[in-house]
Amino acid sequence: MKRILAGLAIIILVAAINLAGISAQAVQKQDVNKFPMEVLRLVNIERAKVGVAPLNFAKDLASSAYVRARELPYKFSHTRPNGTKCFTAMPQIGHVLGENLAGGQMTPKQVVQAWMDSKTHRDNILSKKFKEMGVVYYYQSNSKFKHYWVQHFRG
Repeated sequence: MKRILAGLAIIILVAAINLAGISAQAVQKQDVNKFPMEVLRLVNIERAKVGVAPLNFAKDLASSAYVRARELPYKFSHTRPNGTKCFTAMPQIGHVLGENLAGGQMTPKQVVQAWMDSKTHRDNILSKKFKEMGVVYYYQSNSKFKHYWVQHFRG
């Protein structure tokens, strides 16, 4: 009886979503679209723990991070596929710049934890010299890690 009720509840939920004109992909996409702000929130929690000012979100850094994220399935490196340094993708406004990469983590919590477990990535996240961050999540199903994350920092 419990299985029948559980199955019926799932059918009703799916029907309600379909009636509302929302596909399961759209629901998932909506959550993915929230990933950057959740990463920012989690990063700022880590910064607060050590008394460092919070980072502000920068759209131009998110744009450059997206450029880099699309390159990672082909070359997972701080060197771009064309052989130039990662910083060539970032807005050059005379500031101190940094980049964190990750691959394989499926959630903001997982990726921030992975970065915090790595000294060099943690150093970027907790650096007092950085004031802004742009971050993106990128998914490519036919690639090694499938899930890619890029943080761009500016001071």
